[in-house]
Amino acid sequence: MLMLISSLIERFSGASYALPVNTRVNVVNQFGNERYDGRVLKVEGNRARVCWPKGVKTDEYLSDLVPIDEDVRFQ
Repeated sequence: MLMLISSLIERFSGASYALPVNTRVNVVNQFGNERYDGRVLKVEGNRARVCWPKGVKTDEYLSDLVPIDEDVRFQ
């Protein structure tokens, strides 16, 4: 039921987060938990399953995830 309500709120609020699978991400949430260099395994609704170094897997809100730009070019 909560997934239905959160997806409706997301749909009508205009906030959409597009993170494809296998995107590299960092996370910082309101409680100060920081994680670096994770990979998105699966996206369901407004949550993503992320694999962190050393095999730790967590569920994170998409709004807390920050994609890492892998296409950085130095001149």
